Amino acid sequence: MARGRTFALCLKLVAGVALVVALSGCSSKLATMYSHSGPLLSPSAAARIENAAPLSRKQYLALAEQGVAKTALWWVPKLHGYLAYLGDTQGRPLGTLWDNVSTFELLSEVAIAHPTRKTLAAVESFGDSYQSYWNANLKPVPGYAPYPGDDGAHQTTWYDDAGWLGLAFLDADKAVSSDRYLDDAERSMSFIQAGGWDGKQGGDMWWDTTHQWRSGEALAADIDLAARLYQATGKAEYLRSATSWIAWANKHLKQANGVYSRTSSTPYGSEAYIGSDHSLSYPVGTKRSTSDLGGESGATSGPGLRVTSRLPPGCKAGQSAKACVTELCKSHPKMCPSRAGTTLANGGGTHRAANAKPTFVAMPQDGEGAMLAAFVSLYQSTGQGSWLTEAQNLAGSIIKWLEPFDDGSEYDGIALRGFVTLYAADHDPRWYKFVTSLASVVIHTARSAPGVYLKPWGGGKSVPGAVPEMLRTDASSLMVFAALATVAPSN
Repeated sequence: MARGRTFALCLKLVAGVALVVALSGCSSKLATMYSHSGPLLSPSAAARIENAAPLSRKQYLALAEQGVAKTALWWVPKLHGYLAYLGDTQGRPLGTLWDNVSTFELLSEVAIAHPTRKTLAAVESFGDSYQSYWNANLKPVPGYAPYPGDDGAHQTTWYDDAGWLGLAFLDADKAVSSDRYLDDAERSMSFIQAGGWDGKQGGDMWWDTTHQWRSGEALAADIDLAARLYQATGKAEYLRSATSWIAWANKHLKQANGVYSRTSSTPYGSEAYIGSDHSLSYPVGTKRSTSDLGGESGATSGPGLRVTSRLPPGCKAGQSAKACVTELCKSHPKMCPSRAGTTLANGGGTHRAANAKPTFVAMPQDGEGAMLAAFVSLYQSTGQGSWLTEAQNLAGSIIKWLEPFDDGSEYDGIALRGFVTLYAADHDPRWYKFVTSLASVVIHTARSAPGVYLKPWGGGKSVPGAVPEMLRTDASSLMVFAALATVAPSN
């Protein structure tokens, strides 16, 4: 936690997007802060950011619209959809529900900032395309499947995805000034309420319909959706869900420093964590045979994990662990590094011992942002100032203790949009300055080509939580610019 204090002390956030060194030697301190993915900022990147000129609202919109135009690189007309990543030739090449939701949000933010016939039509076209994900056969209730056309009664389906998509539908309604997608958002919540909450083993939201992992990220997304639906409809059931789930999160996941739990663990030796670089890791202390741990290197990858070169089941003889996992990630994207604490067990399956207790999956940065947004929605719909205070306290803790550079843009982008939501409600310049400062980081470190942002926010070779050249990596950075274009700058 010391690095969070260093971050808070080293940077003085000033008007616009410039980062100014407040203490002597801070540039080197900023550049040498480490996370699981390596240095957050190089000295050269820190120097460029420190000298950056402020951007206007119009300039943020221009960056977002330029990026929207570049998303055509992923578009495949004959499939009428976007590839998950450039050059994808696998049997299911289109983006999953989770892959595409950041692009949906990007289009809505652009349309809110700049409503034209073209931008509004883009929102409606993308929103309508999600009907191909609807699985009417899913049991116990229908829901939005992870991939278009998945229609099995027992298709594994994610409760966090339902939350993120429901929120995107509501943002689309805000963009087009209608309730066109309200029913879709409510259908997402019906799916969550029917089977998402673990009411038998102490609470928390299940990650998916297999009911094997409980997820702080899913909990946060679904809290945000419930709060937004109450704001949109006034239905008491949504308020009850939001407030009861928040009470559970505050009791069980909130830490003494004011942020929510960022740890994940698994007691199951058969499960391997997949790192952002497609390395394999196992929980430290797991009792495994010598043959099972064949190539263990002794290096660490994240708290409590040990990197190993052992091949998971299904790999080809002579194939490296990284090459094998990369191949498996293409065919099983949901089981690869798109989530904190993701595991690849039994060659890509998700099976565990029948008597195993559910494993908790961490709440990454997007969860913190969703909680911020939920508190703001409850403040706006109930008029109770305590909800705004809770949002402000959480925002202050995030700035002090967390560094939104290293979770991957698909998580960090949602976190920053939460700050923009809070700023739009209370007009506190702290939140605006924080987001614009990190937008400057994105501009100077993540851009890989004009209008395209495929590099890690904090430098390094790979984006945490993503395979190379993913659309969601690009869109998640762009939606930060789009969100800033929807609000007036602070003075």
